[in-house]
Amino acid sequence: MINHLIPIIVLTVPFIFVIFMVWIKSNENQKRNQLKAELYVKALEKGEKFPEDLIKEPSKKFKSLKTAILLISVGIGISIFQLFNSNMANTFQSLSVGLIPLMLGIGFLIIHVIWEKHGIEDED
Repeated sequence: MINHLIPIIVLTVPFIFVIFMVWIKSNENQKRNQLKAELYVKALEKGEKFPEDLIKEPSKKFKSLKTAILLISVGIGISIFQLFNSNMANTFQSLSVGLIPLMLGIGFLIIHVIWEKHGIEDED
């Protein structure tokens, strides 16, 4: 009986996980905005000037570099995992799965270097 449920569970758990993570992030944003609003109201009630740097979102500096490092690490990790879990006849095919995030990471790294050279900041 339980063997029939395993494919269903395996297919639905990733979607449930993504929905759960989106819910956590939206609750976090809602609480942060609520705290900012309460702080703003308290500052107005006291007649004090509200510090604008509390409302300002943090900068996205080095976002492309962080993404590059993450993707390169994931690509290398997947390649190593596939290398140890495959037979030697299919080594190249199993390593090619990790090449996709690895190449994307190298692309982000190149973008970061070019933007750094020209003084362009990361976009949102």
